[in-house]
Amino acid sequence: MSKFLAALLALFMLASVSCASNSPAYPGTQSYPGTQSAPVAPAYPGVQSGAAPPVASTVVTVDALFRRAEEAYQAGDVDQTIASYTQVIALSPKYLEAYYNRAIAYEDKGNIDQAIADYDQVIALDPQYTRAYYNRGILFYNRGKLDPAIADFGKAIELTPSMSRAYNNRGIAYDDQGKFDQAIADFSKAVEIDPGFADAFRNRGQSYRDKGDKPEAIADLEKYLELAPNAADRAQVEQSLNELKGP
Repeated sequence: MSKFLAALLALFMLASVSCASNSPAYPGTQSYPGTQSAPVAPAYPGVQSGAAPPVASTVVTVDALFRRAEEAYQAGDVDQTIASYTQVIALSPKYLEAYYNRAIAYEDKGNIDQAIADYDQVIALDPQYTRAYYNRGILFYNRGKLDPAIADFGKAIELTPSMSRAYNNRGIAYDDQGKFDQAIADFSKAVEIDPGFADAFRNRGQSYRDKGDKPEAIADLEKYLELAPNAADRAQVEQSLNELKGP
């Protein structure tokens, strides 16, 4: 049977000065009909974030370069964005938000190895940085590296237990491995945290269907359509429901 798991694999926004902690607001809901898809380009808040650079004499230069990077990203100039963050890092090698933001810019260009390397650096500088684990997990997942993806989503959950999208994403990876009970447990946790999380109901319904539990699959898929009546994949879900309810 074809799959239609919805992967909420949107990257978290780039670092913002208004966020004092590593527990960010969740990204906007993204639906990915069909098989899992690559993450869309993240929203960019356009304000600086992070600790002040360690060298007082370079504060103005670093701040100006960070702003230049933000402005370049807003203008769609990813190359200039990367170049400016690289200059920030050269002047302030422990400026983790510059690594974090550059990772997202690298991802936009499809330079996944560089993006992962920057998330590695963020985590080395701050092992409690939830968003870096979450985003790196997405990149691992999209490369088919399910075990590292599961580990990163698990670490994000450990650091931020209310992170419903990390549960959802880990559930998708477990389903891909055929670990349906673990997938169902993660999707169940996602909807426990966020009862309006339509895609988690759809994903759990798919896992129930893969497991052969038709009544639970039907209930979840019907709940999905109730929560997302205008879903782009409505016809596909309805077809699946017809198959489940048929003789």
